[in-house]
Amino acid sequence: MPLALASLLTLRPEPTRRFLHAALPLERLALDALTAAGVPHYDGAEFLRRLESAGELAAGAWVAEARTAYLALLDPPRRLDRLPEQERPREKALRSGIETLGDDELLALLLRTGGGSEGVLEFARRLLTEHDGLPGLAGLDVGELCAAHGLGPAKAAEIAAAFELGRRLRLARRRERPNLRTPEEVVAVLGPDLCALRHEELWCLPLDPHSRLIGEPRQVSRGDVDGTDAGPRAFFRLALAAGATSCIAVHNHPSGDATPSAADRAVTQRLVAAGRTIDLALVDHVVIGDGGRFTSLRRADPGLFR
Repeated sequence: MPLALASLLTLRPEPTRRFLHAALPLERLALDALTAAGVPHYDGAEFLRRLESAGELAAGAWVAEARTAYLALLDPPRRLDRLPEQERPREKALRSGIETLGDDELLALLLRTGGGSEGVLEFARRLLTEHDGLPGLAGLDVGELCAAHGLGPAKAAEIAAAFELGRRLRLARRRERPNLRTPEEVVAVLGPDLCALRHEELWCLPLDPHSRLIGEPRQVSRGDVDGTDAGPRAFFRLALAAGATSCIAVHNHPSGDATPSAADRAVTQRLVAAGRTIDLALVDHVVIGDGGRFTSLRRADPGLFR
């Protein structure tokens, strides 16, 4: 029979696999149980609705035929020693290039071995599923990585080192004074750092007359999951100290949803008004979510900047 989520395994593989890995072991599917297993609320609600509409759930429980079909479709990961040599991550990287590897295969190269009855690919996929993919893993410190089942201090330190090398490479590229004329360019500079955070941060990007970043982005404030203080005084003090002629505000939403709130719009109005009084224009206010999602308030609501 046709499966409601089959096409999504191609169109949206990571969230669909995460949902199925969490849902298939459950006898009865409840949104609370899925979110507790690491499935984002909006994904869980959408996939449950699709399953129910297709008749693949009955009173919240799996229809046996559908469950069996999904288990077969998911193709449970195989152990490395059972994979043909050309499909193993190291051989695949040497043959076709490191960029051809999936997230799980790259992580498996770092891990080298699995744990217990798990092969290394199985172990890598489980870590990605349990921690909401690479952004979630990147947000863990060494101690938190050690606490992950099956990760000892050596492996935890190696994974943390890989993420830190990536972060330092991004910092080195910033020193080239990138142009920040579009929100996409802004997200390329700060998105990888902010999207993994579990708290909210506000940053100031000071710009020269050619819209190039001056030095490093400046952190203005740090808050909890409910927000951060965004006072104009602290924000523009950093921009003025850098010798900026204009600036951009950037903050993240730990929920992953990049939709601006009413408070975000109010903060933007305050920053625009304050910048006008000191002749230092706020060019944009960018809200960063997860999965590459962002909102440019200048694009979404240009009236805020008039």
